[in-house]
Amino acid sequence: MSKTNAQRVLKNFGVVLRGRGIAAVFNVVALALMANALSPVEFGLVVLLHTYVLAIRGFLNFRTFEAIVKYGVPLHASGDNDGLRKLLRITTSIDVIASIIATLLGIAAASITGKFVHWDTQMVTTAAIYSLTLLTTATGTPNGILRLYDRFDVLGIWYTISPGIRFFGVVCAWFFDAQMLVFIGVWAAAFIFENIWIYLRGHREVHQHMSESIWRGFRLRELRETSSEFRHFMGVIYWQTNVDLLPKHLAVLLAGSLLGPAGAGMFRLANDFSTVLSKPGLMLREVLFPDLSRMLHNKEAGFHELGYKAVRIAGASGLLMVLLSIPLGAPILGIIGQDYTPAAPLMTLMLLAATFELAGSPLRAAAYALGGAGTVLRIYALSSFVYLSLFYVFTPPLGLIGPGIAASIGGALTLARLLFLVRKYH
Repeated sequence: MSKTNAQRVLKNFGVVLRGRGIAAVFNVVALALMANALSPVEFGLVVLLHTYVLAIRGFLNFRTFEAIVKYGVPLHASGDNDGLRKLLRITTSIDVIASIIATLLGIAAASITGKFVHWDTQMVTTAAIYSLTLLTTATGTPNGILRLYDRFDVLGIWYTISPGIRFFGVVCAWFFDAQMLVFIGVWAAAFIFENIWIYLRGHREVHQHMSESIWRGFRLRELRETSSEFRHFMGVIYWQTNVDLLPKHLAVLLAGSLLGPAGAGMFRLANDFSTVLSKPGLMLREVLFPDLSRMLHNKEAGFHELGYKAVRIAGASGLLMVLLSIPLGAPILGIIGQDYTPAAPLMTLMLLAATFELAGSPLRAAAYALGGAGTVLRIYALSSFVYLSLFYVFTPPLGLIGPGIAASIGGALTLARLLFLVRKYH
């Protein structure tokens, strides 16, 4: 492994971690203040509303930035700007079409979802209006552009925008003892602004590197003339996105159905504390993927060494957080409100599940770079099925700790299978 690769990974990870770290603090504090300001039921309703929109977004998120990294890195390295512009045109078109369909689906499905999570007519109407925020979610391509040009510093800023707006908006709403609808408005404004910012910033970056617009020479038939390899990769990534994100969002909605809005709120609160580990896992995977891809493309040594070292560090860091949460979980939740302290054991279990996810992130990045995206998809599909099935089975008899046990079992299964997969390529 060259020292340059390791240094670049650590530098990019540090930049992104700083942004995600600030974002995590803003998010947790904003969520805690909102939980303190609203009743557990109202808090749960806001959580369910935003989760509903995120679930729709997840269902129609093609993660086009993954394709830009995979196919754009060789094009950029070889100086093929025409090929790169064509790739960006295709991914941008996918993003825009997906955002429009997501908006229409969000409006249409609000009443059906309302019956599942016990919303009244007003909340169903609010959900339909809130779904209009999905029009701004064509962000995959600008995200990929910034990764392609190694602008993780800009991504670090992006990660703080929405949490920062939420934090300051919730502080104002909390101070003036605002109603639930004001908190919903703050969440919507933050979501819209972060999406618009990354779209403009990403496309500005590509204009700084190319003298011609990416739309020069565009023909509609380009969308139909993509290679079978590209379509296969996009299909695998699409289903991988659903396997990654939908179970997490569906779990909150399922908690709302099985435990009521207050239970869903406590589940979301415990789950958000676990993002102290799961967010760095996502960042680690996203930072490693471009560099591991470059190492394979340039036939450099140290590929597996870099991945295994990241696994060891990630796992040890996560277990430390789990141990600290055992004595500190209830006091931390008690600061928010005594109504939320029953979620302390759940928080510890969700941190354990997030530890497995954090340790598995480098392995997943390595598997992607090695061309094992299809196998990774099958691994996560099985784990998600196990998680949601156990969630449904354990929650009625065990209450709040049921989802935590289900998440931990699913996470351990994923980590074990990823480790076996990557070792096959050694």
